[in-house]
Amino acid sequence: MLFSAATVAERHLSETWPATPQHADPDSEARARSAVQAQVPGLLARWSAECPAVRLALAGLAVVFPTDRTLPALIPQLRTFTQHPQGTDIGDYVRFVLVLATQDDDRILAATEKLTDAYWMGTARGVPTRARALHLLGQMQTKVGIGLTRAPAGQ
Repeated sequence: MLFSAATVAERHLSETWPATPQHADPDSEARARSAVQAQVPGLLARWSAECPAVRLALAGLAVVFPTDRTLPALIPQLRTFTQHPQGTDIGDYVRFVLVLATQDDDRILAATEKLTDAYWMGTARGVPTRARALHLLGQMQTKVGIGLTRAPAGQ
């Protein structure tokens, strides 16, 4: 839910491009984004105490609100999920978050197009890269979240 609140403006833009989202409320969307952003540092500090499902959700928030501290810390943490092969929902999600962590628009766009061509609902080609990527990440997060059950931390 926090990811959805934090990315509503970008996701709506990606779904309605090139038109302006019909039900957009820029002021409330900005307030929702700010409210989530204020909570992210405290949530990320809980990483080691959380189960894998929550860690994956936290990784999504970390790339939505990147900082010089969170992204370098995120990459080794996500590598603990490498037992999930490419072509699996969790494996693709983790690899996509790692690409988003690079903050390299060319790599992000290439990964977004590759994944949407193969598995996911895409967006119009003209949509800004960040909006396209967050639209895809939202789809992935929903599907991965449905497939995971809450397990004790460390498992």
